[in-house]
Amino acid sequence: MDTYVITTALVKYRNHYLIGKRSRSKKFAPGQWEFISGFVDEVGSAEEIILRELQEETCLKGKIVNSGNPFTIRDQEGRWIVLPFVINAASENFVLDKEDHSELRWVDARDLNKYRDIAPFLKGFKKQSLVS
Repeated sequence: MDTYVITTALVKYRNHYLIGKRSRSKKFAPGQWEFISGFVDEVGSAEEIILRELQEETCLKGKIVNSGNPFTIRDQEGRWIVLPFVINAASENFVLDKEDHSELRWVDARDLNKYRDIAPFLKGFKKQSLVS
């Protein structure tokens, strides 16, 4: 089983969180809902990577307001070591990059549980009280 290290962010604007439906052309989890994420395979800190991913994938700027301890998720594609962050977005006006996502949407915190693809990540965030 391959192991991957990723940064993942709960991107928040007011009382809503940003989720994206991965492009069908993606190698991992095509067509699944996700939080903004990026591989830790580039130069820079995890904080720099997640802020860069947010900018590249959505054209949003944000500020990291919290972070948690790494947690692990296992699925059919591998073992994922997740470095979690909470980012306050400066605006709700994202730009959709079709290479990364077929759809982006702001979701009320109460509705995050409706998206089964993000459930393992949401559980990791909730365990650390990064989201209620």
